[in-house]
Amino acid sequence: MNRLWSSALVAAALAASTVGVGTVSAQSATGGLQLFDQRIAAYAQLHARIHAAVPWVPTDDTSVLVRRRADLGAAIRAERADAKQGEMFDAATAAALRDIVADVLRGVDVERLLVDLYEDCETPVGYRPLVNASYPDWATHQMPVALLMALPALPTGIQYRLIDHDLLMWDVDADVIIDVLPDALPRAGS
Repeated sequence: MNRLWSSALVAAALAASTVGVGTVSAQSATGGLQLFDQRIAAYAQLHARIHAAVPWVPTDDTSVLVRRRADLGAAIRAERADAKQGEMFDAATAAALRDIVADVLRGVDVERLLVDLYEDCETPVGYRPLVNASYPDWATHQMPVALLMALPALPTGIQYRLIDHDLLMWDVDADVIIDVLPDALPRAGS
């Protein structure tokens, strides 16, 4: 089956699996996600504070833009030097998010979905994303729309990403992985 048809089938399955799921997931996940919302808002404030302290003169010079991003990332990493996996995705949040993801992906061949997402990427064997690391250049920037619609909204500049079965939160402007939720996507047979 070619990539276009495969992608169309995955998209149709994702769309079909989300009918009626959003309300149930939102209600069952509310308790686990309230603290998550507070934590991500605090991170967004940290980002804004550090961003305001870094000089930002408008420019079209790519090397200057790359340097600014690196400086912002370094400053955020310094502020979060002790950041650990699970600070944003604590146990209650992780359970709520895994429930949402499982509901959205019910009936979807997750392994096929991941193969399609990473079809043009050379994924290093055994790679695991780490908190405070940069988002890898080889990784895709695609996310299934159905997942984005079901997951809690994030502040501007912070995005969800998938690497293998892990869900990440990525600060795009600073190129910092904020947190990692391992095995957020269900594995075959689970």
